Amino acid sequence: MKYLRIIFFFLLCAMSTVAWAQPDLPSEEVEVIKIFEAQLAESEKVAVLPELPVVDTSISKQTYDVQPKSIDVDYPAPRLKPITHKSDEEIPEIYKAYFKLGAGLPKSLYGEGAFNTIAKLTEKSALDIGLNLFHHQADFSDSEIENQRFGLTKAEGKATYYSDKGFAVGGNIGYTNNRQSLYGYRFVPNPIYENIEKESVEQTYGIFDFGGRIFNSVQTAGDINYSAGFDLYSMGDDISAANEFGFDLKLKATKWIKGKHSFDIGLRTDFTNFNVSGTDQDLNNFSLTPAFTYHGNSFKIKAGVNLMSSNDEFYPFPDAEVVVNLTGNSLAFYTGVTGDLQKNTFRSLTTYNPYIYTGLPDGSLKNTKYYHVYAGVKGSLKTFEYMIQGGYKPTNELALYFYRFQNDLLSDFDIIYDDWNIINIRASLKATVMKNLTLTGTLSQNIFDGSNSEEFKAWHLPALDVNVLAVYTTSDNKLRAKAQLNLQNGVPANDLGGLNRWTELNGLYDISVGAEYWFVKKFGAFLEVNNLLNNKRERWYSYPTYGVNVLVGITARF
Repeated sequence: MKYLRIIFFFLLCAMSTVAWAQPDLPSEEVEVIKIFEAQLAESEKVAVLPELPVVDTSISKQTYDVQPKSIDVDYPAPRLKPITHKSDEEIPEIYKAYFKLGAGLPKSLYGEGAFNTIAKLTEKSALDIGLNLFHHQADFSDSEIENQRFGLTKAEGKATYYSDKGFAVGGNIGYTNNRQSLYGYRFVPNPIYENIEKESVEQTYGIFDFGGRIFNSVQTAGDINYSAGFDLYSMGDDISAANEFGFDLKLKATKWIKGKHSFDIGLRTDFTNFNVSGTDQDLNNFSLTPAFTYHGNSFKIKAGVNLMSSNDEFYPFPDAEVVVNLTGNSLAFYTGVTGDLQKNTFRSLTTYNPYIYTGLPDGSLKNTKYYHVYAGVKGSLKTFEYMIQGGYKPTNELALYFYRFQNDLLSDFDIIYDDWNIINIRASLKATVMKNLTLTGTLSQNIFDGSNSEEFKAWHLPALDVNVLAVYTTSDNKLRAKAQLNLQNGVPANDLGGLNRWTELNGLYDISVGAEYWFVKKFGAFLEVNNLLNNKRERWYSYPTYGVNVLVGITARF
């Protein structure tokens, strides 16, 4: 109200001013009796109640058109880490050195040792060094067989350098001394030699080995595995002063396609030179082996060829195989065909038969040419693995061992080559019979078909070979016991009485047992009893094998 009064006052003043400005107004005085007071009437307050709007329950389909846009994101690949898995079995401790020393009856000495260590040079490079030593000699001459003795000594060192550049370089060097006694003269009916000095019938082979190799130690960017290496040896014997030199160069590469298919190619040059009494024999083989292997979900197909050349002759061989998994890993069927030239050298022949005539005549070093067509089934179940295979192997120039006797006490064997067709049946089984007990068995049966051969029999080649091994290991790994059964049929041997005269030698029935026990973590003892049945079969004519023999000793590891 106060403000209304002030406004009204100013209005009156303004009207008075206007009135004085108009000349036609009367000049009488105006008396103000009362100032006007303006008032507003009381208004009624209207009550307004708020209400929510009606909910719209209708659904409208919206269409959005979003243009695609490629965004480059720098995302480093994550590093996968294995999930920790707790096992009830303790991880066995790794030892760098192992030694085994023993002696036995008849007079024998045994020694074996190994050392291996990996030295880490940098974060990604290392040096692997190993050394292996072996010695075993036995003398049975106190029994009824004069000069029945042997000795074998081996030493080998190896080293491999793993570079941080993704490749590795390795090398090995070794020496073997194999001493055999030609004691077969004792079983020649006429004449009978006795009290012969052991030096007169002792034959010693000395072999020096050296090799080198380079290969990729990690996966390459192009998924290509490569390797290149060589092996050379020099071998001699002290009776005929024969010596042999061999050099084998091997190159191989594998290209992986999509991580599972592979294309392989290999190149090999294998040189052999044998010299005795000033006469040289050379046997040089060259091979090129390309092959492609395709891996499907439940099958594998390999298609390749083995192209070989030897002494200016060319030999193409197939190299193909098909494997079909019928029920996963439980049952698989496979079939294939291969072929090759197997070298018969002074070293390979004396390794198989240490009693051969070392002054090999010219032409004694040959290749055995063979094809092999085979088929079989294999698989693994919960407690065992198995394999059964049958094959046909036509063979040319198969090495046979023909017995001969010389008046200079050297009772030994000649090498005769002949053509034979071989039907082979093989089987193997490995089973876990019970906890800590493993059973392994192998069987090989050869059927020799001599329809194209000149010789009456496949001299000194076994037809049946059976091996069964049972190994029991205690849960604390302190005791390891084994039992082994070896069976082999009697081999055919030529008779000195005349042409096509032959005899079948007695078979092999050999049962051997052994055990190794660790008294403490690093020291233990072993015991081996071989040929419990005292079977003295003749694997080679006029050379009976050793009877019952025992070996006992100590073991250590560090």
